[in-house]
Amino acid sequence: MKLIVSTAVALLLAGQAFAGNLVFEAPQEPVVVAEPAPMGGSNAAWIIPVIGLAAIAYAIANDNNDDDTTD
Repeated sequence: MKLIVSTAVALLLAGQAFAGNLVFEAPQEPVVVAEPAPMGGSNAAWIIPVIGLAAIAYAIANDNNDDDTTD
């Protein structure tokens, strides 16, 4: 009788060991689509050359080389 009870207990416990899915399936990662950034309002690359030209024009306009002075 003990053999039958121990066999039944072993079968009940062993059944839980083999229950379920043994292979791990990783969840799929969501696909992220990168959208390009919108274009800016203005391109400030023209400011530096304009400042340089303004500085040159200012230097030429304020040329104080007076040759009319007598010593």
